[in-house]
Parts: sequence; structure tokens; C-alpha cells
Amino acid sequence: MDQCLLMIGREGLDGEEVLRLGSYNALLKSSLPKNYQPYHYNANEETFESSHALFRQALPRGFAWEVIAVYSSPPVITFKFRHWGYFEGPYKGHAPTGELIQFYGIVILKVDESMRAEEVEIYYNPEELFAGFLKGRLLTDKPTEDTNQNETRRYSNNDGNDDNVSSSSRPSCPFAH
Repeated sequence: MDQCLLMIGREGLDGEEVLRLGSYNALLKSSLPKNYQPYHYNANEETFESSHALFRQALPRGFAWEVIAVYSSPPVITFKFRHWGYFEGPYKGHAPTGELIQFYGIVILKVDESMRAEEVEIYYNPEELFAGFLKGRLLTDKPTEDTNQNETRRYSNNDGNDDNVSSSSRPSCPFAH
């Protein structure tokens, strides 16, 4: 049986398709219509090479992947993972922050009697990853002189106009702390 990468809400990919797309594109591919694709990453517009170059530039010390806990044994192995690195290079127009970027997920791995992967289901929230990248000030904006590290960023409001808003004057999400 071919290896299969299954994602929530879309068709699975076989091993050859994953190799052709590249691991970042395979994992970040979205089933949303093009006009709803996030601007911060569109797997349909990235190549294998460009996706790897983008993440290598943003995370120059690497993007480690580790198993945190194993919940079941073969033939259906379920485990929790963490993917992490330090945001030390620019990412799509956002300046590096030097902060740890990480996300967690769950994998369900079905193996055959020789312990070869038959199916892989990966569940995670990619926005946990991109939230860290988007914290960096826009490289087209100039940092403010404020020493408490407030930044002026360009935000789009609902009427289609952009506003420059200080991050200290925006309401913050109470769940982000």
C-alpha cells in the first residue's frame, strides 16, 4: 500500500505527491477557495524549493520536530508532536523577532506488519505557526521610537482602507496571554 498523507477537510496525498509538493506545501495545502487563501502562505503558489527556502530563511537554526507523547501502539500509533524553531530571519515581509515559534499536533499512523507506514493522518492548527511569524513588524514600516516595543503596523479595516494602528491601542485577545 502507498503511503498516504491525510489532512482534515481534504483528500489524502500519496507519497509521490508529498515528495513533489514538498513537506511544507503538503502540510499547509488548503482546501479553501483561492480568494480565501491566507496571504501569509499559499501552498498553491509555492514550489518545493521556494517553500523550503522561505522557512530556512525565517528559521535559520532549523525547525525541530519532536514526539511529545505516544498514546497507542502498532498497528495504529497515535502520538502528540511539537514543531518548533526560533524566528531569526525575515518571513514574507515581516521582521524576525527572535522568539520561539511552535505548534503542537496529533498524528495517527497506521503501519503494516513490517512497521512501514500505510496511512498518516496529521491534525494541527497551522495558524499557531503563522501567528509567530506575523508578530514581526512589517519591513516596509518603520519602528516607532517608543521603548516599550509598541509597533505601528498596517491593518486593513472592513471598508477596504488600511489604517496605521499602534499595537498598544488595539484591543487584545484575552486568550492570547
